Amino acid sequence: IGFQWSVRSSNEDVWESMFEELKSFKAKHGHCNVPKKAGKLSDWVETQRTQYRLLQEGKPSNSTYDERIQKLESIGFQWSVRSSNEDVWESMFE
Repeated sequence: IGFQWSVRSSNEDVWESMFEELKSFKAKHGHCNVPKKAGKLSDWVETQRTQYRLLQEGKPSNSTYDERIQKLESIGFQWSVRSSNEDVWESMFE
């Protein structure tokens, strides 16, 4: 009868779905800096930035994540959107 025992998507399917959502956000807004009020997409974007930061700190990586980094960078994803205190001071000074 075609009963599906699991309705959960694979991690890869979920990642791809969120990536498509991010691409749609960028098409509409012109950037990938999703505001915190955007719910699931905002949480997902923050997770990508956290994973990237951990990778930069020397935590283990896998080839799948390397591919994800390339995909995100291909649409202009910024890994950090926070300004340093010095940048904030300079902009306020001007």
